[in-house]
Amino acid sequence: MIVRGYKNMKKILISLLMISMLLVSVGIVVAVKPTSFTVDFNQVQDQWRGKAAFGAWTDSYLTSATSAEFELTGNVLHTSWEYSPAVTDLEGGSTVYIYNKEIGLWIEKEGTVSYGYIPGYGNYPAVNYFRGYIDFDGKTPSQANFVKGVAYQWVYIYAPEDPVPSDGSYTVYAEWDETMGAWLVGFSVYRWDIDPPTTVLPFPSPFPEPVPANNYNPLGL
Repeated sequence: MIVRGYKNMKKILISLLMISMLLVSVGIVVAVKPTSFTVDFNQVQDQWRGKAAFGAWTDSYLTSATSAEFELTGNVLHTSWEYSPAVTDLEGGSTVYIYNKEIGLWIEKEGTVSYGYIPGYGNYPAVNYFRGYIDFDGKTPSQANFVKGVAYQWVYIYAPEDPVPSDGSYTVYAEWDETMGAWLVGFSVYRWDIDPPTTVLPFPSPFPEPVPANNYNPLGL
């Protein structure tokens, strides 16, 4: 009787342990529930578009108050890019930042964004590459912790090398890029800060490529 009771008790303990493990497992799932928050900041954008000769900015937009929506899941920070004027067939608009504990920055991982904008790029889809980072004071990102951010944007159209594409307003001064095998028709540098940035960056020379992908800050901003 004692042996039989022991065996029954053992079965009960094993069952309780399995239930306990299940509850712990459920608790872990709840713990990583995404957290959404908004960051308000001032943005400066220096840009070149292929409507003018390559080598100087075509536009610089100073002190534009804006905001971004973020969703945090573990060490991954999700957000998305919005385009103005309106574009068509947008694919891949979302992007992610991964926390790098060695340097204490959230590094933007490459996400290819494609869309159509016939007035600017003709009948070829525009393909964007992004690099950059966001700096928060401490590992946990929030509005209160935001320090600054930088984003680089390269705009290409994948059209034949010959003839030169000429059916869009931003392709007049397009630059053929041997590395990418495409026409460079745009480049932008975005700077985000709580205090409004007031300077225009010098146009980069030598010009940085969007590769390698791990070069998140090619101008050292």
